[in-house]
Amino acid sequence: MASIVSTGIGSGLDIAGIVQSLVAAEGQPVETRIGQQEVRAQAKLSAFGSLKSALSDLRDKLATIKSPQEFLIRQAVSSNENFFTATAGTTALPASYALEVVQLAQAQKLTSGAFVDSDTVVGTGTLTVGVGADTMDLDITVDNNTLAGIRDAINTATDNPGVSATIVNADSGSYLILTGDKTGAANTITVTQAGGDGGLASLEYDPGQGLASLTESSPAQDSLIRIDGLDIMNESNTITGAVQGVTISIFAESGGVADVLSIENDETAVRALVGDFVESYNALMSTLDSLTDYDAESDLAAPLLGDATVRGIRDQIRRELSTPVTDLDADFATLTDVGIETQLDGTLTINDDTLSTVLADDFVRFGQLFSTTDGFGVRLHDLADSFLDSDGIIETRTKGIETQIEGLVDDRDSLNERLASLETRLLRQFNALDSLLATLSSTSNFLAQQLNNLPGVDNPNSN
Repeated sequence: MASIVSTGIGSGLDIAGIVQSLVAAEGQPVETRIGQQEVRAQAKLSAFGSLKSALSDLRDKLATIKSPQEFLIRQAVSSNENFFTATAGTTALPASYALEVVQLAQAQKLTSGAFVDSDTVVGTGTLTVGVGADTMDLDITVDNNTLAGIRDAINTATDNPGVSATIVNADSGSYLILTGDKTGAANTITVTQAGGDGGLASLEYDPGQGLASLTESSPAQDSLIRIDGLDIMNESNTITGAVQGVTISIFAESGGVADVLSIENDETAVRALVGDFVESYNALMSTLDSLTDYDAESDLAAPLLGDATVRGIRDQIRRELSTPVTDLDADFATLTDVGIETQLDGTLTINDDTLSTVLADDFVRFGQLFSTTDGFGVRLHDLADSFLDSDGIIETRTKGIETQIEGLVDDRDSLNERLASLETRLLRQFNALDSLLATLSSTSNFLAQQLNNLPGVDNPNSN
């Protein structure tokens, strides 16, 4: 609370100003020191945040390249995509095949005879519709006994086994068309009826039982492809497993001509993996440099210059990067051997010629250089993960700096309390002095007045 006492009345001195100056002189050096320490601590806290971000990005890239599957990337290439395309998984092996599309898989389609229109009454009874081994029974009554009503009953049935009904209105009349939802020879459609007025017999179809009121406009059939002269049939036009690790999608019959299916190592994808790793590693090195730099011209030091934690992190990463992989039976064991070279500034660069040769000669073991138990991806990932762990060195340093900042806040609060106490004490002392001066002045004036009034005293003010 501000003082309501007027100071300096007795002496004429600016006591409030004097006290403020004395308090400021007392507190300024300490406040400056606290402020400087706080700025340095905040700069270090921000710097460790930047380091943590760069390390996290590198760890994410390493999490990918430490997986063996990420380096077994294959690509399937069709010489004529009008007839087929293919995709390859990690179990596919490089090879080429002659592939002919002999026959496409298709769903069965049945067409009824002509009716006057879609509102024509067909009949009542139980209509049993089946696809393969699955069937459904539809209750056809006077409420849904038209061609359109039967179509809707088929399409809305909750136990529909896989058939769609449509009506085509042609010049010759309206036709009910049933189409199977699934391709393949096993998914044939059957339609039988029972009870009612017998009108549903016009929709029956079960050739095995001699029923053929519907006309088959498209048979249910399997696809047939021929790979290197070997026939493979499938119920759909997507064929998996005919070639190990490869999925083939066919679109058209190739008319007796075989095209080429090639399974290749996807070197482009692997190069991208390596490039991402190198880019992330270089970004980390750049971050470390900026956090520990010293500008001689401006005499400015980065916040982590000389920091033992940062120096230790850099040294450990470089040590792992230069340590050969020991559990790999290959002609290479270091990153330099495969074209990933360390430059004078500590960053990495890729020698394209060397990398291309290694990928062409030993694609699988190149991936193992990163993903084997002792591989670079595994070791560096584990190292970065240990730095970033919740009880790792970065978190420990960060918490230490945060504690330091909290301590500086407490120091500032203590300083403010001490200065407030000092201000109160000085005001009390100066006010006491001011009161004393006021009393002495009053006494002096009184004595002078009394002396002037004594007899015989020559008073210059008297007439």
